[in-house]
Amino acid sequence: MKKLLLLILLVGQSVFAQQIEIKSTELVKATEPGGFYFAQFSPKGTYLLASSANYAGLTQIMLETQEVKILTQEPGAGYDVKISADESTVLFKKTEFIKNLRYTSLYQYSFTDNKTVKVENAVREKLTPVFAQNKPAFVKGKSLVKSGVTDSEIMPFINIENKQMALYKGNTKKILTPNGENESYFWASISPDGKHIVYAVAAKGTFVCNIDGSNPLSLGKLNAPVWLNNQWIVGMDDKDDGEKLLSSSIIASSIDGKLRQTLSTPSIKIALYPAASPDGKKIVFNTGNGEIYLMNITIK
Repeated sequence: MKKLLLLILLVGQSVFAQQIEIKSTELVKATEPGGFYFAQFSPKGTYLLASSANYAGLTQIMLETQEVKILTQEPGAGYDVKISADESTVLFKKTEFIKNLRYTSLYQYSFTDNKTVKVENAVREKLTPVFAQNKPAFVKGKSLVKSGVTDSEIMPFINIENKQMALYKGNTKKILTPNGENESYFWASISPDGKHIVYAVAAKGTFVCNIDGSNPLSLGKLNAPVWLNNQWIVGMDDKDDGEKLLSSSIIASSIDGKLRQTLSTPSIKIALYPAASPDGKKIVFNTGNGEIYLMNITIK
């Protein structure tokens, strides 16, 4: 009787834990040659932006037509790229070395006229692009540059400054260190409803805290975390031998860390850098050789 009860409990827990149902996993055919990495959805889910393995260049992939368009081939363009809410404009960075020193400049690409315009000249300081409504802005070093943008148009966002999280909101900035001031923070972003922050701490894993930095909760190892919706986060569990990547799987976790689910990709040994669609019904990820797959899901 005890064994039967234990079996029922284990089965019940297994069923309860499977909160996300995978309806299909399909190759984005335009990426079949490989070489496409770090894909992200546009704000309306119309297209993907992808880069190379070292973040050089930026490519648009239309999801409906599979049309591929190269926007730029500048080094560093795929790192921390931002798309305007109306999907018409992209902000990207260019990294270069001048006299052995690293410089970063900021550019704006417009789909309206297919033109690229420089927004900020090359500087030694860190540049972080953001959009206020559909207007470009950026953080230069530790200051928000918002020419032509009002405070009310600045939606809350997180920037990493001196390895700490800086929460920008309107004309205010607050440094958040929920796990302590001496930790190194990265991979930070705000939930769609603006109530929580997901972030990683060096050597300690991924966490979720309230928007004010209170009540940090551990999600364990969940690299490159992104918001699926207000209650779920997806990331990856990648394993290597110190030199070579051996495997990687896509993991979903509830924001309290109580539910954790591997999103099965049986024919794909290495699944990296997931990104979620705006409606939370699709996830894209790239393989080790740069093919992009699209996963259609249902959250129960």
